[in-house]
Amino acid sequence: MRRSVATAGLVAAIAACAPSRAAEPPPGRADAPAPGPAPAPSPGPAPAPGPDGRRWIAGDLHVHIAPFDAREGASLRIADLERDGPAAGLEFVIVTPHVHPRTLASPGRRREWMTRWSAMAAEARAARALTIIPGTEYTVWGYGHFGVSGLDLAAVRGDDVLGAAAAAGALVVVNHPYAVPTGIPGIPISERDLSFRPWTAGAAAGPVPRLDGVEVWNLPLGLANLASRPGGQSGEQRAFATADALARREGRPIATVGGSDTHARHLVPTTWVLAADAGEAAILAAVRAGATCVGSPAAGTLVARGDAEPVADRWARIGESTRARARVDLRWTGRARLFVDGVDRGEHDGAWTHTATAGAHTYRIEQDGSRCGFVYANVGP
Repeated sequence: MRRSVATAGLVAAIAACAPSRAAEPPPGRADAPAPGPAPAPSPGPAPAPGPDGRRWIAGDLHVHIAPFDAREGASLRIADLERDGPAAGLEFVIVTPHVHPRTLASPGRRREWMTRWSAMAAEARAARALTIIPGTEYTVWGYGHFGVSGLDLAAVRGDDVLGAAAAAGALVVVNHPYAVPTGIPGIPISERDLSFRPWTAGAAAGPVPRLDGVEVWNLPLGLANLASRPGGQSGEQRAFATADALARREGRPIATVGGSDTHARHLVPTTWVLAADAGEAAILAAVRAGATCVGSPAAGTLVARGDAEPVADRWARIGESTRARARVDLRWTGRARLFVDGVDRGEHDGAWTHTATAGAHTYRIEQDGSRCGFVYANVGP
C-alpha cells in the first residue's frame, strides 16, 4: 500500500506540471512543453580545486527560454537567468531554444529566428553573474532531439545543423534518448515518443551522427521513470549503457550529462564539469572531454592508474585515460557502486583493481545520488 501511495503521489506531482497536448505537433506547430522539474536538494558548497587547478563547476545543459519557446510555456529570459541562476547554485547554463528543420527551410521564418537568436546570443555572452552559453535544441520529429552549442547558428547554411556542428567542432548532445512512451495516466507527454529513434527503433530510423555527449539524466522524464520503466530499466540506465558502449567502440570520450529541460522558471544544477574556470570555452572543452558528473560531484573523486602509465605518479581523472599492460588500479573517496565496461561490479570501499584484457575499458562510480562520467584505460602490449 505504501508503494502504491508513493507512486500515486509521484504521478500527481508530475501531472501538475505536464502539458495538456499528447500528440506530436503537425508541421507548422512548435514542440509541446516538457513537464517542469520538481525541486532538487541543494548541491551544497562547491568542492575545492584539485591538484591540477580544476574544480567541479555546477550547471545545466538543457534550458528553454522565451521568447523562442513561450508558446510551450517558457517564461525565462536571459535577464532572469542572470538574476536567479547564482542563487540556484548555477555557474553556467546552456540555453537551448527549439529549432526545427521546417523553420530553417522557410526563408522568412529562418530569418526571423536567426535574428532573435543572434540578439539572444549577444545578451547571453554579456551576462556577468554566470556564464550563459547560447545553443539550441535541434528537434527532428521521428528522429531525435539534440543539444547543440559552441556553434554560430546564424552562419549555418541550409538545415543540416548536425553536419554544420560536426564541421565546426561544436558540441552535440543527444537529449533524452530513451524517452519512449510510458503511458502514465494523467501525464499526456508520457504518451509521446521523444526518444532517439536509431537507438530505440533500430537502424532503419536513420543514421547516428557524431555525438559528443548523451543526456543520461533528464529531470522530468527521470521522475516519470520512477513510476514506469519499460523493459525493466530506466531511461538513465539505458542511456549510460549506450554511452559506455559508444565510447569503447569509437575509442574516444563520450560525455554523460544532465538537463532540467525546464520550460518554466525553476532552475537547478544537473551537470557538474571538471574545468579550470567557468568561462564558455573552458566549460565546452570540459564537456567535450567527458569530464562530467550528474546529480552532484560526489562521485568525481574517481581516478585510475594503469601499470604502463608513462607519467610518474599520474592518476587519470574523469574524462582522461591511462595506459596499462594488464592491470588498472582505481581509487575514490568513500563507498561507491562501481561499473566496469558498463557492468555493475557492486559496492566497494575506495579501491578496486582490474586485471584487464587488451582493448579499451571504461570505469565509473555512483555514490550518494551522484553518477560520474568515465575514466578510460587503453590496455595492450
